Amino acid sequence: MLIAGLLALAPSGPAGARPERIRPGHSYYSDETVTQGLVRDIGAERNYEEVYQRYRYYEAVYDESERVVTFKEYRQGDVVQVERYRYAPDGTLEERVVERPGEP
Repeated sequence: MLIAGLLALAPSGPAGARPERIRPGHSYYSDETVTQGLVRDIGAERNYEEVYQRYRYYEAVYDESERVVTFKEYRQGDVVQVERYRYAPDGTLEERVVERPGEP
């Protein structure tokens, strides 16, 4: 009985990862990242005012299937890297584009 209770309390994915409710096309912020394969995602969701005060923070935008389509990394408020993801009809990652402002 105790084990069953502990299992019910255990998180099903990475601890504190991803927003609880995802609205496609909206930005979500965190000061943590989670990487699964080649796709980067945010950790526990924070509000923008909270993360903006940090040295480094992250932004993720999701699609209708709750997959990351845009991931941005910020340092001191400046974008240092943008990753864009495109998925095949079966849901597998089809393309990953990494852009660094000021670099070809």
